[in-house]
Order: sequence, then C-alpha cells, then structure tokens
Amino acid sequence: MNKDEHLQHILDRLVETYSWQPAKSLWILETSWNDVAGEYIAKNTRVIGYKPKILTVAVKSSSWAQELQFFIPELKQKINDLLGSVFVEDIHTRIFWKAFRPPVYRMGTGEISVRVGRVKPRTDNLKDLVNQVETNYHLAVKQWLNEGYQPCVSCGSPTLKPYRLCSVCEKKS
Repeated sequence: MNKDEHLQHILDRLVETYSWQPAKSLWILETSWNDVAGEYIAKNTRVIGYKPKILTVAVKSSSWAQELQFFIPELKQKINDLLGSVFVEDIHTRIFWKAFRPPVYRMGTGEISVRVGRVKPRTDNLKDLVNQVETNYHLAVKQWLNEGYQPCVSCGSPTLKPYRLCSVCEKKS
C-alpha cells in the first residue's frame, strides 16, 4: 500500500467512524459544482447548506431564484448520479450575495477564508491533522449536548431530542 492509498484508507475510516458521509458528499458536490451545474448556473449560484435530502443554494437575485426552479429536476438527477445515492430530493434557494464575495487572505497566518470560513489546516503532518479533527469533533459533540441534543443510542452522535437514532443509524436499521 503506497502513501496515498494509506491516507485514503485513514480518511475513509474516519468518515465511517464518525458518520461523516453526508459531509464528504457535500464536499464532493461543492468541489464539483461547476461540472454538475454547468458554467451558466455555477457562475450565479453557490452551494451553502445541506439538511438531510435538502440542498440549499445561494443565488445572486430573486430572478435567479426563479430561473433556477426550471433547472432543479435536472440538477437533482445530476447530483444523485455523481454521488451514487439519493442525496438530494429537493433544492431550496436563498438570495445571499455575500456567498459571491472573493476569498479573504489573512496576512501572516497562511490561512485563506473562502465564503463562509473555510480555512487551510495549520499543519501538513497527518497525525496532527487527525488529532485536530478528532478534538474538534469531540468539542462540537460536547457543545451540541449542552445545547439540548442527545446522543444516538446506537453510535453516540448528537441527535435531536425526540429521536433516539441519528439519521445515519436510522437508515441502517
């Protein structure tokens, strides 16, 4: 197993262990948006959010929100084909001009904030990066539990109070 295959194996294991498949699918969609949507649509839209089966797309204006309605059936099909599952059943639009601002480069930190705060990792060391991801995950879980979520009875991931299982475990059962 070469270095790249080993890294892919580690990342796949993290995705599986922490039920990150929706986040991975969303990342694939965001990075492929130009190909999926086509240049005409991608120039005037941005993927900004996802809730189970519902993709939220930012548009520059109300006229673009209206025009995008004509493309939704085709977009859903292309997205689901790309990801190999029924990832999106509906697409919602939001007029959000801030999503179209150029990236902000923070001088001296080596970090780049794109759109809504994506940053470059502070290290190239894989072990440090994995530890950083695990730490951030556990801090987020702690915050969710403090904000009224409860652990999934199957995997321990945060889930809303009325539900016993998270959406991933619910699909498995």
